[in-house]
Amino acid sequence: MHLVMLDTCVWLDISSQKSELPMLTAIEHLVEDGVIKILLPDLVRTEYEQNKDRVIEATRKRLANEFRVVKGVIESFGGDGKDVTLETLEDVNHRLPILSEATEGTVKRVLRLFDTALVVAITDKAKIKAAERAIAKKAPFHKQKNSVADAVLIEAFQEYRLEHADEYNSFRFVTHNVNDFSAKDHRLPHEDFAEIFDDQTHFYNATSQAVEDLLDLEELHYEYDWAWEDQTRGLQEILGAMDELVDKVWYNRHMNRTGFYGGHFV
Repeated sequence: MHLVMLDTCVWLDISSQKSELPMLTAIEHLVEDGVIKILLPDLVRTEYEQNKDRVIEATRKRLANEFRVVKGVIESFGGDGKDVTLETLEDVNHRLPILSEATEGTVKRVLRLFDTALVVAITDKAKIKAAERAIAKKAPFHKQKNSVADAVLIEAFQEYRLEHADEYNSFRFVTHNVNDFSAKDHRLPHEDFAEIFDDQTHFYNATSQAVEDLLDLEELHYEYDWAWEDQTRGLQEILGAMDELVDKVWYNRHMNRTGFYGGHFV
């Protein structure tokens, strides 16, 4: 079995970014099959709980804003037939809550994974180690910012790794916070973490890299067909058509301004 710890930012990105959702399904699959165990410091769950509602609301606002921009372009430059297009857009507007509901569903899936995880408390030892990093200005404190939570999490990972080194085939730490944790090559850990990562303990800046050797991602994609795609496929197709329509509107407007249209100057 392999022990995997995901930084809080990874869980939040999985909850809000469509591109990350296949990784949630992959993690669920690996946990269910007993291939991996998730290490969950209680601080990660606390941070996630504090930010999950913000993620849901930010997703809703982002899509609503994109809709308003598209509608504004059509109203201003749609030309003939724009009324029909606006009617279609209004229908899309009524379907936008689907995406928010899908995000809420993703958050619930993450919380269910948390319930199956190996939860560990942040110990005084981890806090002291984090403080020593701050005093020495070692990563993640090397950029003059308050990175106490990041330092505590990596020390909690290290503490558990040392105490249970013989119980797992590998230990895997995943973070999207490359500024605090990575070297210049973001795929590698900062040199100040050299004592943590070795042949058995690995650093990743992408979840896909952390699990790609444990399963066949293409096979899993075919088998599960990603629940997100099923829930929002119609909406995504409509939004894609909206993007194409905006491109055509701007292209036609540009051609009319330059006097070139349909392959001829007019």
